[in-house]
Amino acid sequence: MEDGVEAEKLPEQSTETIAEEEVPGSMPEVEHAHAPHGHGSGVSWLDIIVTVSVVFISVLSLVVSIEHGRTMEKMVDQNQKLVVASTLPLLTYGWWDLDPVTFKPLERLSLRNDGVGPAIVEKFEVRYKGVVQTNDTILKACCAQYMGKGKYQSFFGDVSGTVLPARDTRNLMTIKPLGSDYKLLQGFDKVKADMSFHACYCSVLDECWETDFDPSKRPQPVKECKVSPNDKLW
Repeated sequence: MEDGVEAEKLPEQSTETIAEEEVPGSMPEVEHAHAPHGHGSGVSWLDIIVTVSVVFISVLSLVVSIEHGRTMEKMVDQNQKLVVASTLPLLTYGWWDLDPVTFKPLERLSLRNDGVGPAIVEKFEVRYKGVVQTNDTILKACCAQYMGKGKYQSFFGDVSGTVLPARDTRNLMTIKPLGSDYKLLQGFDKVKADMSFHACYCSVLDECWETDFDPSKRPQPVKECKVSPNDKLW
């Protein structure tokens, strides 16, 4: 340097160390804690008892759950049976030979539901000597030789495709003589043994049965009542 010129003094460098945590943006070092691992009690027989107890309780809980499920299934099944039993229809038929009002002789065929639920009557057939008859042909087929010249009244009712309530009766055929000529009634009474009936009906739960009204047989369950347009139904 030239003489007379005072040398410029530079600021002294600081040698002080800055802690890392004081520096903006720096992350402090995190100490990693270690979770303690589960250990036994240190007593071998006690550990065995605890393990066996846990297994036993688990097995017992499983058994209880299975039995509870079975019990619930049984209850559901029983409830379904009760519902079915409370809606079960049962068709029967009967003959009457006296007017319940006038007590005069007649012949009456009636269909009755002796069950506890409504009967949906899909099909009802009347047969004479195995041949299906309609209400227009039944008297000619069975009793033409007994009609004579006597006067009578005949009434017919239809039941197929209708609902017959429980404990209700539907009259299907009534023959009343007009006067004192009972020849037709007497003849009709002789041929009743050659008449048979067939029905297919269902409950309100769509359970269906077929029957020939044989007192020694129960109505047979079927999937559905099949009715064709050519069936001669009452």
